[in-house]
Amino acid sequence: MGKWDDCIILSESMEYPAARPLPWLARLDDRPGFTCSYSIHWNMPFDETAKPKLPEGVREVGHPPHMHKENEILFLLGGDPSDPYDLGAEVEMCFGPEMEKHVIDRSCCIRIPGGTPHGFYHVNRCTRPWLFVEVQEASPKTEKFLWEYLTQEEIDSIPENVRPFWQDVGFDD
Repeated sequence: MGKWDDCIILSESMEYPAARPLPWLARLDDRPGFTCSYSIHWNMPFDETAKPKLPEGVREVGHPPHMHKENEILFLLGGDPSDPYDLGAEVEMCFGPEMEKHVIDRSCCIRIPGGTPHGFYHVNRCTRPWLFVEVQEASPKTEKFLWEYLTQEEIDSIPENVRPFWQDVGFDD
């Protein structure tokens, strides 16, 4: 056993019960020595024509609108070494109480100030693998879902097996 062995955290196979399972490399939260919450996973190509069709006027929810007490930094990193700036995907992300929509198709870093509503995060298209890295500037992670930003139809469109995992954490009522 080496003196610095605890500095290396090897990736493990992790189960994440979502509508589209993701290969998680790490999810580090509330561990001794960590002052931030970290999450890293691959996004894999999929056939966008296989996505369920939603009724007219119903937005795809993806990760529902929410906020954190602390700042959050997201890295979306393309996986093509010949063109690392091309994400190989189209990701939709909304910000602020007005849910201002942004469509991202390039590798980027997204800074979300603590207390800022964000969400309707979803991947519209993915043609090659890319990495998603999340850093929340506190451990353990906090999250408050903003269900009032959704219509009942939008809430009903969230797969049943995913809903139980979107619970408020670290917020006082």
